[in-house]
Amino acid sequence: MNTRKGIRVTTIAALAAVMGACSGGSDSNNGAISVSLMDRPVDGIVELNITVTEFWIKPQGSGPAFQLDMVETPVTVNLLELSVDDPAIFVDRANIPAGTYNWLEMTVDDASSSAAHAMTDDGMMVEVDIDVPSDRVRLINNFEVEPNDSVRLLFDWDVRKGLTEAVGRGLYILKPVIRVLDVEEFGSVVGEIASMTITADENDCNADSATNMDYAIGNVIYVFEGVVDPGEIGVADVYTTVEAKDEDNDGDYEYRASLMPGITYTIAATCQGGNDGDGDEGLDPTTFFLAPISGDAVVTFEAADNIDDIDGPSF
Repeated sequence: MNTRKGIRVTTIAALAAVMGACSGGSDSNNGAISVSLMDRPVDGIVELNITVTEFWIKPQGSGPAFQLDMVETPVTVNLLELSVDDPAIFVDRANIPAGTYNWLEMTVDDASSSAAHAMTDDGMMVEVDIDVPSDRVRLINNFEVEPNDSVRLLFDWDVRKGLTEAVGRGLYILKPVIRVLDVEEFGSVVGEIASMTITADENDCNADSATNMDYAIGNVIYVFEGVVDPGEIGVADVYTTVEAKDEDNDGDYEYRASLMPGITYTIAATCQGGNDGDGDEGLDPTTFFLAPISGDAVVTFEAADNIDDIDGPSF
C-alpha cells in the first residue's frame, strides 16, 4: 500500500437527521426521525466504505434506549459516492415519542475488510478501523423532539481530521470527528484559490507535486470559529475543513463550506494541505496559509435564515 505518514484526507461526511411530525394518522404525541449520509470525493482515496448496522436512541430518564427501524440493515456505503443531493437514507421518518433524548448513536461494523475499507487511487484495498467504543458512534447529546414539530439536524463527519494511517499496521483509523448543523438554518460560504495563486513562485504550491506525496492533497480551506489569526493558532484548532476543487478545469480551485449562521468565522486557505499531519510537527502556519487576494477573511452569518451561498474570501 502507499505509506503516507500522518495523512489527513480532505473530505466531509455528514449525517442528516430529521426529527419532526409524522404524516398520515400519526399520534399527536409522536415525532419522527430520519437519518441519511453524504460525502464528497477526496484525493488519494477513491472509496471509503463503512457498514452501518443499527441506530439507537435514549430517552431522558430511567427508560431504556431503543432501536430505530432502518430502511435496510446492514447497509454498506461508499462515503465518496454520496452527496448532499444524493445521500444514503438509513432511517426514514421512524415514529418516536415526543420528548427529550439523551443521545442518538449509530452502530458500525469494522470487523472485516468487507465491512470497512478504503480503496487507494493505485488500486490497493486498505482496512479501516473505526475508532469508537463498542462500535457505537455518538451523533448527538441532549436534544428535544416536540409533538408534531420538526427538528432537522446535519451531522458533519470531518474525515480530514478523523482519518489517519496506522503506520506499520497496514490500515487506516477513522475517528468520529462530528459537528452538528441545523438543516433549516445552515448556509454556505463560497470562494476560490485562483490559478495565479497556484502558479505563483512565492507560494510554492507546485513544488515536486508529481512525486512528493506531501503535496498529493493540496488545496484545502480551513475554517476557524471566531476572529483569529491562523498564522498564530495553527491548524490544530480548525473548526472544519473542505477541499477546494477545479471543477471546470480552468485552473481556479473553488470551495463551498457549510456553516451555521449567527457565528463569526475566519477562513484560511493552503495549497500544501498534504503537509498537515497529526500533531503538525514542523509545520509553520505563517507560510502554510495563503493571504486573501479579495474579500474579508472574517465571515459572519448574521441571520438564522441565511441559507444561501454567501461570498467568502478568494486567495
